[in-house]
Amino acid sequence: MHVEPGMEVIPRARCLKLLESKRVGRLGFVADGGQPIVLPVNYAVAADIVLFRTGVGTKLEAALGAKVAFQVDDIDVERASGWSVLVQGVAEEITDDPGGFAAILRESLAPTWVPGPADHSVRIVPRLISGRRLPGPQR
Repeated sequence: MHVEPGMEVIPRARCLKLLESKRVGRLGFVADGGQPIVLPVNYAVAADIVLFRTGVGTKLEAALGAKVAFQVDDIDVERASGWSVLVQGVAEEITDDPGGFAAILRESLAPTWVPGPADHSVRIVPRLISGRRLPGPQR
């Protein structure tokens, strides 16, 4: 894995802690016509699974069963520093729920920001979790 000078690789365990520290991330997927789309979602993390709710629409129709990317970051513009965590995997609707993911979503997420029902629970089963940190200028 190539890393640019001054950039640090974040170990997987720390990536998971950073994912757990935020509540809004960005979901990237390819929609009809092959157009890439990136949309914000409220989310939760259980073990290494990213969970979110959505209603009927583009996210549900195009992302389910497809390879997706999910990104969370924290940037300090003043210090030219920050981190980014990327989860790559497949989005699956939670229909059978032996892991209790639906309950985790209900308990840990604030109401969705978009009006209307968000009655579909989705999990991203990770194929890869990676992270990078830019520590900022050394002084």
